[in-house]
Amino acid sequence: MFLIKERNEKLGEQLLRMDSDAMFGGVVTGHNPGKVWVDDRDHPSSALVWSGGLESFCFMGCPSSRISNATLERLIDNEIIPFLKEKDTHYFEFSVDSEGWQSIIQDTLGNRGMKDSYQYVYKTDPIAGQYQGNGNPVFPESFTAARLDAQQLDEWERNGAGNADFLVQYIEQYWGTVSDFLAEGHGYAAITDRNVIASLAISSAKFGMTHTIGVETLEDYRRLGLSSSLVKLLLNDFHEHGIMAWWDCMDSNIASQKTAEKAGLVRTHRYKIYWFTF
Repeated sequence: MFLIKERNEKLGEQLLRMDSDAMFGGVVTGHNPGKVWVDDRDHPSSALVWSGGLESFCFMGCPSSRISNATLERLIDNEIIPFLKEKDTHYFEFSVDSEGWQSIIQDTLGNRGMKDSYQYVYKTDPIAGQYQGNGNPVFPESFTAARLDAQQLDEWERNGAGNADFLVQYIEQYWGTVSDFLAEGHGYAAITDRNVIASLAISSAKFGMTHTIGVETLEDYRRLGLSSSLVKLLLNDFHEHGIMAWWDCMDSNIASQKTAEKAGLVRTHRYKIYWFTF
């Protein structure tokens, strides 16, 4: 398989379905940082996609006759594992975009002590077809919400937020640059009365008219309802712009599931992630 540099909408048309994982779809279409290995440079039908935001992989498209067990083993051993070791990562975590990948993956990687677990996906209500809105959520006393737009970020740069690096690092992990986020994403942050960024909720990837949601709250400010309130604001923005939401969380992360449900999202499906160590 070949590592390619150009990621765009045309590549997405060759590899993705409408219900493909939006986080990896954003990588394939060039909106979010990552890498793509394909079976054919000119006419790809199969790919291994790495998301820089998730730091995880997904086998996408349909496995073709060009991908043999030996081909996949060479890719994993000669490119993927060295790539991960450079990042001081000693496990290979992945999912599959279609059931067609299961047999070749089991044949090729099944002897490497793979483990698995489930992820849950929540989306905008598929029956209503849109988020209905929750009005203006209430924040605890001493907290205010700020829309993450160019004006707000410029103000923090001039006047200083106590921990603006927390926000910038999170955005850059998922978008590569703050300017790319401002061009295509939406987001909100909860600010303390001491001008500390306590929590954030942002578009973490873009695939078509679907945006994934990323949330992060500093340890000292958890269990205050900040993330739920920020997500409601974010979903209001999505609704205004015709954007469908995608929320992904581990089956063991009950708090994340409750946050999605409180915000009005609906669980649509689950899928497996796999990993092995090296």
